[in-house]
Amino acid sequence: MMIVKTINAESGDAGGGGLRSKLLAGGLAVAALIAVGAGGIAYAHGDDQEGSMMGGGGPGSMMENGGTGSMMDGGMMGGDETRAMGSFEQDKPFDLQFIDQMIMHHEGAIMSSEHMISDSKRPELRKLAESIQRSQAEQVERMQDMRKDWYPDAGRTFGMMDPSQMDGMMGDGMMNEMMEGMMGGSMRETMGADATDEMFLEMMIPHHQMAVEMSEKALEEADHPELKDLAQKIEDEQSAQIELMKGYLDEIEAASKS
Repeated sequence: MMIVKTINAESGDAGGGGLRSKLLAGGLAVAALIAVGAGGIAYAHGDDQEGSMMGGGGPGSMMENGGTGSMMDGGMMGGDETRAMGSFEQDKPFDLQFIDQMIMHHEGAIMSSEHMISDSKRPELRKLAESIQRSQAEQVERMQDMRKDWYPDAGRTFGMMDPSQMDGMMGDGMMNEMMEGMMGGSMRETMGADATDEMFLEMMIPHHQMAVEMSEKALEEADHPELKDLAQKIEDEQSAQIELMKGYLDEIEAASKS
């Protein structure tokens, strides 16, 4: 990951400590965004965590490089209570589990795009943020309706909060206060515009890939045709955005080398 490489490269410079602190704070803030957006559950990528956000290629790896430990090891909830997103239990309805997990997954993308790229200097990233927030908010609302219709009395199968609690957190300024408390200002002021854009893309590409893989599983195992239709839309939409983000990331990295 480019950000981790930057930290290591700066370790011998006189100003490296300040830069490392800023970038580490940024990584922790991103991890907080994702964790809150996932209802407090650390993300994993099934049995293969390589390349997942909290495994080999995202903020979790930066946290390990910074000596703070991995969220996957201790977990936001701790040890055995952390269950991997993308894993489904046989004794619970698949459709219900998919809805609960995808709602939390979408909340993480909505929150991180809002706080990281909605004010980017790059118009293509501002457009991407608008697209993620608009489309995934609509999909969250649709899944909430499905859940109410199909499983009105079911308890939560994933995450510590239900979507209504998340909506309340996102609307009352708690997230902004937490971010400012961790970083002493906006991420762009602390880390710089290019580093923030790059970090978002580095963590959102595998985040989207997880949604694609979960949707592929839903196309095979879901019982409700409506959910399969939604899964197909998620797969198509996020696959296209992955290709866009890879291109944006290449452009940023090429510009940083020139």
